[in-house]
Amino acid sequence: MSTRFIAYCDIIVRMEFHMVQDTPSRKLEQYIVRFPDGMREQLKQEAAKNGRSLNAEIITRLEDSFESSNQAPSSIDEIAKLAARQLMNAPHIPIRDREAIWSLYETIKLEETRNIRKFMTRLSEVIADAEERSAKK
Repeated sequence: MSTRFIAYCDIIVRMEFHMVQDTPSRKLEQYIVRFPDGMREQLKQEAAKNGRSLNAEIITRLEDSFESSNQAPSSIDEIAKLAARQLMNAPHIPIRDREAIWSLYETIKLEETRNIRKFMTRLSEVIADAEERSAKK
């Protein structure tokens, strides 16, 4: 091979290297993530299903998690999930305090269940009364 050809190839390789290195996405902050077994493949499948790259899928999911964490929980179960996440991220909280929190959750959940039962009972009564009145007409 001629020296000129080798020099030409060297220039092309260097140009391509610099082109790759100078892309805007290459200038963004990078972080290496270790996935649990199977998660990478699962994310790849979801990304393909959503028409996104693996990176775009991960970014979208992270952004969604930030958006949902800024919304107020709308049910006792969402509150419990939020509390569980916060407790997991705060291992310094003593067990007795964790147990007290869960005891309070269980009390609230029980009360919510009672209220739902009352509501459903009352709803059934109202519907039955309305049907009875309608039948008398």
